[in-house]
Amino acid sequence: MTEEIRRAVIKAISERFGLPVYGQSVPQGGKRPCFTVEITEVEQKRLLGRRAARRLTAEIHYFWGEAKTAAAEGLAAAEGLYEVLCIIGTDEKFAAGGMKQEKTAEGVKVTAEYEYHIIFDEEGTGLMERLEYNGKEAVGYETEGDIQQRTAE
Repeated sequence: MTEEIRRAVIKAISERFGLPVYGQSVPQGGKRPCFTVEITEVEQKRLLGRRAARRLTAEIHYFWGEAKTAAAEGLAAAEGLYEVLCIIGTDEKFAAGGMKQEKTAEGVKVTAEYEYHIIFDEEGTGLMERLEYNGKEAVGYETEGDIQQRTAE
């Protein structure tokens, strides 16, 4: 699910802006302006039974191109990211629970949090087998040190 959310974030950004979107960091010689998407934190909280709630934090960095228009570019990119990251995904939709932006030396960093619930697969645990004692099937409880026994048929 984590990878699905990361891909949905990358797809939403590339469709909206038409700029390069890199998975982790800008490669050497990478084209700017561009975006990077990184999953920085995944937290899981156990719920009842086989269920769990996960909270995922995605950091999206926008690296601006020319220094002349950097401030305007950064604000426009941050506003666009708020719109794009609000609801992501095609088959399964994910809504951002919280978003914030921060100005960096090279651009703008937007952090978005997504929370989702999962259900673990149930492991097949078979029924308990009958206890056999000295070749005979034990039934019931001990009575005065002896195990009540029944001959296996």
